[in-house]
Amino acid sequence: MIRPRILVIDDDTSHREGMILLLESKGYDVKGAANGKEALDLLDEETFDLLITDYKMEQIDGMSLLRMLKNDFPSIKVIMVTGYGSIEGAVEAMKSGAINYITKPINPGKLLEIVEQLVADSESFIKRERVEKILSQLRHFHQMVGLSKPMQEVYKKIKEVAETDLPVLITGESGTGKELVAKAIHDMSNRASGKFVAVNTGAIPRELIASELFGHTKGAFTHAFTDKKGKFEEANQGTLFLDEIGTMDMQVQISLLRVLETKVIERVGSNKSIPIDVRIICASNEDLTKLIEEKKFREDLYYRLNVFSIELPPLRERKQDIPHLIKYFVALFNYELNRKVRGITKEALQVLKKYSWPGNVRELRNILLRAILSANEVIDVSDLPPEVVKGEVKIPAISFKPGTPLSEVEKTMILKTLEAVKGNKLKAAEILGISRRSLYNKLEEYEINE
Repeated sequence: MIRPRILVIDDDTSHREGMILLLESKGYDVKGAANGKEALDLLDEETFDLLITDYKMEQIDGMSLLRMLKNDFPSIKVIMVTGYGSIEGAVEAMKSGAINYITKPINPGKLLEIVEQLVADSESFIKRERVEKILSQLRHFHQMVGLSKPMQEVYKKIKEVAETDLPVLITGESGTGKELVAKAIHDMSNRASGKFVAVNTGAIPRELIASELFGHTKGAFTHAFTDKKGKFEEANQGTLFLDEIGTMDMQVQISLLRVLETKVIERVGSNKSIPIDVRIICASNEDLTKLIEEKKFREDLYYRLNVFSIELPPLRERKQDIPHLIKYFVALFNYELNRKVRGITKEALQVLKKYSWPGNVRELRNILLRAILSANEVIDVSDLPPEVVKGEVKIPAISFKPGTPLSEVEKTMILKTLEAVKGNKLKAAEILGISRRSLYNKLEEYEINE
């Protein structure tokens, strides 16, 4: 039985973390976002059954988020939370798609009652359970997809290190799935009952990274209005995954080295030592040995972290896995986007197999996401972006007699190109080297109705 997934969105850290702890205590799988933008980024990567969002937030507020969700994620149920309770606000929220409305201060019992009822009645959750069974059959190792020899080597290494408590360094290009490897190691370890906490250190401003990792005390710096636990404390007795470690500045590297040696942390603004029991898994898409030569990464920290290493292969070196990945993502996006795409044509599959994949599996995922939105029953070449198809569209050779009017030559080239790309005007414009607006002007000029 999979656990219902809930996303809590609130720019008040104490309110957000309080709701997360409350819901986690009842067995829900919960993630948090500090604003609407963070929430949308998470929704692009993960699936949730229920959203609980604050009404007043900076960047994207609760009402704006509701309107976006109504278009892009219509099956997700939403509870609106606000300290500005009013009948008018409640009506507006309901019209925009909220299922329920609750005011601050939140009554924990009332919130749990509403959540339990919505999840129990949620068609999306029932459907997701069914889809999860299908997806689990398409995976080959935990959450990973692929049967190629390079991936078999990765699976072997995960099994070797999972039951130990050794630090692990995962390397590989961006988009190869380093967090999935870290999660598999955690799930197979004796820490599986503890938390898996992932931190992208490259996405956190340098001046905040120490606070994010080690926590801070009230008044430690501007806007530190309350004491805050860091990610190390959050991951206590579990696993902490630090991605893009090559971006950390030297001072944070020194602090991290001290934690690895002493197994204690100090919050920013405090000299009180807090014991922690955390397994560290790190990842980098940069060459750390080169950063060491450039004096940007500490050699002693590198050897502390690189006790056991796993290198992930780029997608161009495991292209035999592409059909498996396509099946998986088609099944996933059919569910998430409420589509009924049956698969992919042989021609489109060949195009994807020939492409070099600089963005790896993440790029394939995003391309298939867009393709499924435009496809009819199957994904065809015309559903793929120009940069992937470029050089793969075969336009038949065309000859013209000397003296043929240029307008006739141009009209013929446009017609043959449109025919080759099955009427995809964006792709035709790309091949012809003109803008889509210019192509539309030419179609109108030559009275071409494609």
